[in-house]
Amino acid sequence: MAGFTPALLEEIRARADIVELVGQSVRLKKAGENWKGLCPFHTEKTPSFTVNPKKGIFHCFGCKAGGDAFSFLRKQERLDFPEAVRALAQRVGVELPTDGAERVQDGKLESLRAVMARAARFYSEALWKTGDPGADKARRYLEGRGVDAEVAQRFGLGYAPEGWDNLLGLMRREGLGDELLAQAGLVLPRQNATGFYDRFRGRLMFSIRDAQGRVVAFGGRALGPDEVKYINSPETPLYVKGHTVYGLDLAKPAIRERNRAVVVEGYLDCLMAHQHGFTETVAALGTAFTTAQLALLQRNAEEIVAVFDADAAGQKASARLEEMMTDTMDAGGLAWAVARTGGFERSGYFPVKVAVLPPGHDPDSLLRAEGAAAFQSRLDAARSILSFVMQQALSEEDLSTARGRATAHARVALILSKVPNAEEATTLAAQASRQLGVDSTQLWIEAQQLQGARARGRRSEQLTQSGRGAAESDAWPPPIPFERDLVALLLQVDEARAELLPVLTDEDVAHQGLRLVVTALRRTPSALPEALMADLEGDRERGLLAALLVEDRKWGDTHSHVAELKRRYHIRHRKHRVHQVTRAIIDAQATGDPALPALEDELRGLQRDLQREAEAVRELALARPVLPSEWPVSPQRRAETP
Repeated sequence: MAGFTPALLEEIRARADIVELVGQSVRLKKAGENWKGLCPFHTEKTPSFTVNPKKGIFHCFGCKAGGDAFSFLRKQERLDFPEAVRALAQRVGVELPTDGAERVQDGKLESLRAVMARAARFYSEALWKTGDPGADKARRYLEGRGVDAEVAQRFGLGYAPEGWDNLLGLMRREGLGDELLAQAGLVLPRQNATGFYDRFRGRLMFSIRDAQGRVVAFGGRALGPDEVKYINSPETPLYVKGHTVYGLDLAKPAIRERNRAVVVEGYLDCLMAHQHGFTETVAALGTAFTTAQLALLQRNAEEIVAVFDADAAGQKASARLEEMMTDTMDAGGLAWAVARTGGFERSGYFPVKVAVLPPGHDPDSLLRAEGAAAFQSRLDAARSILSFVMQQALSEEDLSTARGRATAHARVALILSKVPNAEEATTLAAQASRQLGVDSTQLWIEAQQLQGARARGRRSEQLTQSGRGAAESDAWPPPIPFERDLVALLLQVDEARAELLPVLTDEDVAHQGLRLVVTALRRTPSALPEALMADLEGDRERGLLAALLVEDRKWGDTHSHVAELKRRYHIRHRKHRVHQVTRAIIDAQATGDPALPALEDELRGLQRDLQREAEAVRELALARPVLPSEWPVSPQRRAETP
């Protein structure tokens, strides 16, 4: 457990409010004793992610992810175990040991975060430092763009001074090595000499932060006309461009409150939107708004409004969107990730709307020129992205000619075939039929035919790939109900643990994941079941344990059931010994071994014991209530298992 004692881990776990922890990144709703929401680890449209505050665990019935508060932090924030312990301990006010054998060394990610935080402070201090011509120029640029100083400071804007080693020299003086700076993407190796130099020089700096508000990257804007406009941090262990959304840390409260996220193109668009009160605004960090970025927003809101400029980029975006409607699209799950320059990536269903700005404007210029009311009117007029695409398709064809109408008809039918909501499809079909001069029923029938053909193609492809997929998967098969019930009983009933653990062997549990849970339980039989999470190394077994713990089972007469199970395993072990002795007797008969009489006596004794045990089990099985997993099995059959 990386130097942490079980008692210390249990104290941290007991103090942590897992609902509050998970609720910072997942919209949770009360559901009986549990809380439910959309899983943060895979895309879904029906909540299957469950949090149990009493046991301090989470479990997703969709992707099977599960664990405790430590597990959630590790998966959500890409931490190793010591980092997760440190983060959670700090959150709940538990002081960790700092000396002796239990000292926990800072991990690589911690070191990188410290470097990025120091760099952000350096750039911020440089921006507001008077007397530096470069900093004065950067502040004048912000003033010219109408950015308030308070907003600039809230977003962590800064200035990278001119010169080759300003940041590098500071870090060296503070004892931070060049290689660590290179790993953070802050310096570059010299081409014709040894050593490094600053990546960002003479630029206005935008801090890119993760959802927890920690600086993970930078974007640097040129202040002169003859330079590359933007230089951005490379991808690092802290920063994956397609997994980060600019401004999300500041926008998250408003996104949850308004149940909406507004997506704009650039850094300044985002700043200006926040300055005018649209604090639910974020910006993409690349050419496409990816599935992972969409999932970050989906956890916090039920609607996205993507803001498009009314220029060639908006037209390109629509064309790209329609291209992405391929035959592999599932008719039951449609959504689009909206790109800042026209790229899209497909995802699960999620409401996305499009707001188109007046010609010649981006969000920044519209807000400065006409104010918040003009921007709000565009958001209010946002329409379904499918409606936007369909109208774009119709506007691109010459509907005055037979050929143009035929092409538009085919494009609209294809779009309609991908609409997951029948009511929306009917409305869109009626709109298109009026413009095309055709019967909406005809459009609908053609769309249904395309949908059916695609569905048949998907089924054929799934059948072709099913064998290969099964062979390539390393996932555990589902446990048989009897073994699942057995391990759940061991976890939830103290008597079962005391009576059955000494009897069970590894061979008694065939399922690999359940066997790992039993092994951990055998090591610390007095521990709380949820405390076993720290003893399980893999995500799969932690998820399996969470699945067992999140179930609220009513066991009924556990004493009789435990007694029956104990006898069953005695029978199993005796049967195994009967098999061994029988083989030994056969060998002894063949070789004339003098031990033959003793073996035959042992066999007769085993057979008598088996008969007595079987009768006792049969009586117990007939007397006790049937377990849920045994409903299909007759009482006589129950007496014969395991």
